[in-house]
Amino acid sequence: MDNWQPSTLSWSFSRKTHFDSCRRHYFFHRFWGQDPKARWRLFEMRNLTTITMLRGQVVHSVIANALQSIRYDIKLDAKTARANITALLRERYGESARRLWHIDNRPPGRKASEITSLLEHYYNFPNLNQRARDAQQVAWQCITNLIESDFWANIENSDPGEWREVEESHFPSFELEGIQVYTTIDFAHANGSPTIIDWKTGTPSEQDRRQLTLYSLYAQKRWEWDPLQTTLQAVYLQPELVVESFTPSLADLESVTEDVKASLNDMAELEPAYGPADIERFPMTQDTSNCAWCRFQGICRMAKRIDLDSTVVSQD
Repeated sequence: MDNWQPSTLSWSFSRKTHFDSCRRHYFFHRFWGQDPKARWRLFEMRNLTTITMLRGQVVHSVIANALQSIRYDIKLDAKTARANITALLRERYGESARRLWHIDNRPPGRKASEITSLLEHYYNFPNLNQRARDAQQVAWQCITNLIESDFWANIENSDPGEWREVEESHFPSFELEGIQVYTTIDFAHANGSPTIIDWKTGTPSEQDRRQLTLYSLYAQKRWEWDPLQTTLQAVYLQPELVVESFTPSLADLESVTEDVKASLNDMAELEPAYGPADIERFPMTQDTSNCAWCRFQGICRMAKRIDLDSTVVSQD
């Protein structure tokens, strides 16, 4: 660790979000290991997630397992899906509550980054049990809306032979005009027109369309799909099931490509030519509305000005 270096600069939507929302957050996340005195504390914070994020992860995991079951002609009903949601939430919540991510508690063979560590536990947020129950209710609603929908029935009755395997470890990124771009597709198939589906457990965002457009460029590299002939679907799972479909235009593809290039250039300008990065080149945001949800609030001077008890609100 004495010769620690950051990974080669690459691009992802999460990295862009860190960079655009707060340069200091980006600094802590990217250059966490350069300070021997702070690195392990920053590493702990870097792995934090929230109950809202955990809710989304669990819903995505249960949907992925349900799709795998269909391959073996096993169709998941809503009651079983809700039970699977509950079991997984309890397991992950329990990992965090018991601090299994800590080196003194970690099970043999498991990495800290593979164990749930909730920001709400780490920073002793109030009303944690109620927030967990609320997350379960929303997750149940998400999975019930999907499993009981005609949209899901069409997937169940489609040809799994036309489904595309989406496995991060095999194809976690693609090259876009010389830039290594990391992205994750939820589900894709070629029943009819090539189609990419993104499950959404939160509220619609302006970024959703751009994210799906980028997925079409990923599919072009991975499966040789023509982006201009690829159907993109954002499936919002709650409070009601809403499916928004579109096919990207050439202008969409060019705009997203230019945004990725410009975003990476902005990041590259702050990369140190040699030695450690200078924290002063990464100022704290003046918009403190999201500081209560920052992983690095325990080390950031700006976050210490925030009254967390009065700002614990829904992230949706």
